[in-house]
Amino acid sequence: MSNEGSKGPPSTITLAFSTLTHFLLLAPVIYILVLAVPFGMHSLFGWHPVCMSIGVGLLITEAVFSVSGEAYIASKLPRRTRVTMHWILHTIGLIVIGIGFIIIIVNKIKQHRNHFATTHSQLGLVTIILTVLTAAFGILANNTVWVYPRVRPVLIKVAHACGGIGIITLLLATLINGTYSDWWYHGGGTVTGRNLVFASLFFAGLLILVKPILGAISRCRVVFGPPSSDS
Repeated sequence: MSNEGSKGPPSTITLAFSTLTHFLLLAPVIYILVLAVPFGMHSLFGWHPVCMSIGVGLLITEAVFSVSGEAYIASKLPRRTRVTMHWILHTIGLIVIGIGFIIIIVNKIKQHRNHFATTHSQLGLVTIILTVLTAAFGILANNTVWVYPRVRPVLIKVAHACGGIGIITLLLATLINGTYSDWWYHGGGTVTGRNLVFASLFFAGLLILVKPILGAISRCRVVFGPPSSDS
């Protein structure tokens, strides 16, 4: 009796890698929540950074980190289970992000302010649209039998992986960019705190994307490289 896709106990390096990555994600999210939740008690806007920091900084990033198998808990699970965790966390994350998006729209309407008039709002709109499209494409990537043999499964998986890498980059960039808005100082944030949030999310993104990038490069070599000759 074999356990397909199961692994041995995670190494010390894997545990340290997972712990560091989660610390770099959790610390800035907690800091943002400390600033934004009290702000949200007297302003609807305050719940926008709350939703976005949780949706992006915890749920969406964990969805990518878990499917790669580098997260400590996920590293002990078979591939099929990690994929299930991936789409469940993504779905919840997208719902939370959607709530944050609705909150900022309603807040703009209440204050009679123009929509998507700032770099942050424009970047956020584009990123959300691309995130939804990439997530929808992920359904196809998880069900490649729908288009096989017309389309090779590896092509779909490469496209989804590359799209996911780009989306994580955009989501983290949008989250970081949001700390450069006026609310940051109104909520009690400091320049040093903002710089630490920037650095923490930046390096967390690098750690999360190392394995997906290497995997995408490997698959691209298979797809676009010279055909192997069978001797």
